[in-house]
Amino acid sequence: MKVVNERKALYENHPEFFFFLRDQFGKEGISEGTVIEVKVTRPGEETASSEAMIIEKDMKLFNGLKDMIGG
Repeated sequence: MKVVNERKALYENHPEFFFFLRDQFGKEGISEGTVIEVKVTRPGEETASSEAMIIEKDMKLFNGLKDMIGG
């Protein structure tokens, strides 16, 4: 139930970001070989970024995200 409430709050607070996550992670999910890049910019700091190519061992996590986010 907690995850459902947090999903709803994310949707209400950041609808464009929620729909991006839903479109990228929810509908078809993430497949092996997909590259994900994350950038974080904190106030007054430079942007930090990293990327990862998804491998078979990562798929359990991303299948869980697919189920959580839905499509």
